[in-house]
Amino acid sequence: MYINTTYKFNDHSNELTNFLKSNEDGVFYIGHASILVRLSGKKFIFDAVHQTPPYLNSWHFFPSQIMDERLFDVDAAFISHVHQDHYDTKFLKKLQKNNIPIYIVNGRVNFNKLLKENGIKFKTISAGKKTKFDKEIWFTGCLHEYNSIDSSIIISNSKFTVYHGNDNYVTEKSLKPLKKIAGKIDVGCIPFSFIHWYPFLLDGVTENWRKKEGKRLINKFLELGLTQCKILKPNLVIPFGANLVYADDFDSEMNKAVVSPIDFVNFAQKRDPKNKEKYLKIFSGGYILKNNNKLDVFYEKVSKSKFNNLLKKFLDSSNSNADFRKKVNINLNGKGDFDWIENRIKKNPNKIDYSIVLEDENNPSKTMLKINIKTSKVSTIKKTDNLKNCHYFKLNSFLFNEWLQQKISFEEVIGTRRFRLERIPNVYRVDINEVYLNYL
Repeated sequence: MYINTTYKFNDHSNELTNFLKSNEDGVFYIGHASILVRLSGKKFIFDAVHQTPPYLNSWHFFPSQIMDERLFDVDAAFISHVHQDHYDTKFLKKLQKNNIPIYIVNGRVNFNKLLKENGIKFKTISAGKKTKFDKEIWFTGCLHEYNSIDSSIIISNSKFTVYHGNDNYVTEKSLKPLKKIAGKIDVGCIPFSFIHWYPFLLDGVTENWRKKEGKRLINKFLELGLTQCKILKPNLVIPFGANLVYADDFDSEMNKAVVSPIDFVNFAQKRDPKNKEKYLKIFSGGYILKNNNKLDVFYEKVSKSKFNNLLKKFLDSSNSNADFRKKVNINLNGKGDFDWIENRIKKNPNKIDYSIVLEDENNPSKTMLKINIKTSKVSTIKKTDNLKNCHYFKLNSFLFNEWLQQKISFEEVIGTRRFRLERIPNVYRVDINEVYLNYL
């Protein structure tokens, strides 16, 4: 298994060398949610990011992604969505300097806007329609059915077809039309892992309920992954987008919840025994070539025990220097000016009678920040005040301070998973989630 802790493009991958020496159409697994696809001699890279731990060092790629300068030598690049383990402006700007076109699936106004703000020039793919790259190669896209964030892409030369599913959990409503356009799919990169803060960071519930709910959702996403496989019917499956581990102890609740590709393959083979050979326990550096209508697979076979032993050693050696561990004292009484927060929240068109309450996890001042969504007003309140109709966050002190200084967005704070949340009342509210993710 490939492990790189330098975070620099200084490794020359022997596996990539072997892939590039061949001439066949194929897929090289860079790691996590990134692949290099070769069609008719042209190379296409998907969701490529630097190895640097995303969300302020709160996560690690494991196994590591391949870090090789030759990955910048491509004919086009694709970005599925905005999350930091899929979207890297530094990587994309280096591609841009070489006049390499960058594609996204059209239909997400906020994503388009962000790309323009970040100085990323892009071309669009129409969801549900073929976009031609040249006379042989085409691609099509699929948007998530409701979250306005995720997308997936199919790329093909009509001889070799690859589905890049990243984090896009969609139903047969979207997948069947996509399958009809694509026809036969050779390789499906299929998401399966529930990597989320809920319910593991939710307060106001019992520990027993939290464990049951976590288990329910983990199993649900394994089922969603298998369902996508059954609808798309790829000849081979790369379990996708779950090579992330939380920067915490090996036995932490968050890391227990991150299901590995090995776990998904074991699950899928039990549920789909007739097709068990199609599910690959493949990690970064593995690759697939199509040779005379036959798919040849090259990868290191890793046992669950070996994976766990290496992961534990990796976490033990890499968890000590993250910024979020720094001690910061926050005194909200001395902040005074929250105009910038009010200016952001005013842009939210959905004026809900609800509040977002933010508290430093240490809270020496016993003061909290209250953001009224309906009035767009921000005020400080005492910890003793009775909370009603709100999302009540307890935030890591360092990250809270970074957000107050406008160095990071609240979406990045959520991405770190360095918080606790109590919902008052305890009801799932998509409309509230959209407010703090998009406007703070």
